[in-house]
Amino acid sequence: MVQKDYIVRIIEQAASFLFSIAFNKKINNFDIALEKIEEAYNGLLNTDGNKIKFLTSNEIIDNNTFNGIINIENIGIIANLIFEEADILEKINGLNIISRDYYEKSFLLFYKIYQEKNFTKYNEKIIELLEKLNNYEIDNETKYNMFKYYEQTELYGKAEDYLYELIGKNYQNILEEGKTFYLTLLGKDDALLEKGNLPRNEIIEGMNNIKQKYGA
Repeated sequence: MVQKDYIVRIIEQAASFLFSIAFNKKINNFDIALEKIEEAYNGLLNTDGNKIKFLTSNEIIDNNTFNGIINIENIGIIANLIFEEADILEKINGLNIISRDYYEKSFLLFYKIYQEKNFTKYNEKIIELLEKLNNYEIDNETKYNMFKYYEQTELYGKAEDYLYELIGKNYQNILEEGKTFYLTLLGKDDALLEKGNLPRNEIIEGMNNIKQKYGA
């Protein structure tokens, strides 16, 4: 009961910080919004934001995993704060490398939560992040996770777009994954495939393209 009360309190405090950050961002008080982000790191996680946001996504996850259990609340807080800082820096400076790196990190953290708990809570934020990342040249690991996210959320046409990009980049084991992707989809209902914007005839076409171009 005590643990549950603590989690509820942290969630409420996080919501309050995020509201304040969003409000100041909306009225272009970017300096104050950035100060609120740092306050949130200190107030919610008892740490300096710089000690967190310059870690890799995997390091952040490892630091918030105890006895094999991921602290979902902490990961969600960090992912939100990193996103907000990326968005503010983009509003100030336009497209920039730091915002790109933070967007990638935020997406990977949110996606980890989705994988662990199948939470739909952050789907809107993930979609917003994917739209942001479309403006940047991103690394192959992020592209691969975007491919998997779209596959898991049944947006098969978008998943295929990233599959082709990864094949073009010769990403590790991607041809085998591509074959598995198509074979799995062939076992699904036509209505689901149509809804996911990848009808059966296009799946067969994709399989044939891979076989003809790469002999896979």
